[in-house]
Amino acid sequence: MKKTTYLVVLCLSFISFSYGQYTAIPDAQFEQELINAGIDTGSLDGQILTSVANAYSGIIIVNNKGINDLTGIEAFTSITGLEFGYNLGITSVDLSGCTALQTVDGRGCLSMTSVNLNGLVNLTEINFKKVGLTSLDVSTNSALSIALLRINNLSYMDFSQNSALTVLDVKNNNLTFLDMRNGNNAHIDYFNSDYNSNLDCILIDDISTPDLPFWIKDLLSCFCEDPGVCLTVSVDEVQKLSFNMYPNPTTDSIYVSALKNNSFLSIYNIMGKEVFNKSLIQGENLIDISGLPSGIYVAKFTSGKQVDTKKLIIQ
Repeated sequence: MKKTTYLVVLCLSFISFSYGQYTAIPDAQFEQELINAGIDTGSLDGQILTSVANAYSGIIIVNNKGINDLTGIEAFTSITGLEFGYNLGITSVDLSGCTALQTVDGRGCLSMTSVNLNGLVNLTEINFKKVGLTSLDVSTNSALSIALLRINNLSYMDFSQNSALTVLDVKNNNLTFLDMRNGNNAHIDYFNSDYNSNLDCILIDDISTPDLPFWIKDLLSCFCEDPGVCLTVSVDEVQKLSFNMYPNPTTDSIYVSALKNNSFLSIYNIMGKEVFNKSLIQGENLIDISGLPSGIYVAKFTSGKQVDTKKLIIQ
């Protein structure tokens, strides 16, 4: 009888202990927003019942609320979305415990230098525009489709494990390395790596990818399949690969200056369809394009495995 009573008391104690666990919420403004949203209950006390946090499966929206610390978010293991943009005091966020997350928006958090997204296999969209990120690891985010990372301090980005990626904006960073070899380049809907003047080469799946001319990049960057080639190409060499094309806008012809033989010009319309191609000789080439209707085109210049693209306007 005593043994049975002891076991009952032990079980009740365990249940009470499990449901009585708390997670610290040290930022009073963050806790207040959780209370305002009806997620936390009672008055400010610097904590939330862990079981309550674990069970909440909605989206947390705490944009521009003067929050400096998101500690405690790790207990929200079932949330599918998190928006915490424009909280200027936040310096880092660990979201690795929020395993159900699908979307994260932390744009405008100017002081934030790091975000931990490790293990978030359900994550499809991230928006960290105009933040202070110096590094970001997305190698475990296999479902990632949209990555908006414009205006940061990123120097190294590897998307080789993100085969679902369709939209990437890394414009205006400090990139020196960008790996896009994920087997899905043909399905990229939007790509922008402009204003990364130290990014010599962008590693891609295939130099013949049809939509590659519509990928926006810095003038000094080139597309490359072979990392061995990229590592040996200097900035000066990249500059030499650039082609000079004039006049632009034009009506019926253009002059193209090429620095190498065995170079090629391809022109694509706004639908991504190739409408003109011609081999180039070293020096100046007069190209007749009178057969093309007026509009906006992309001129792609290819020399070996190096590619340069320019916008062409025909009036």
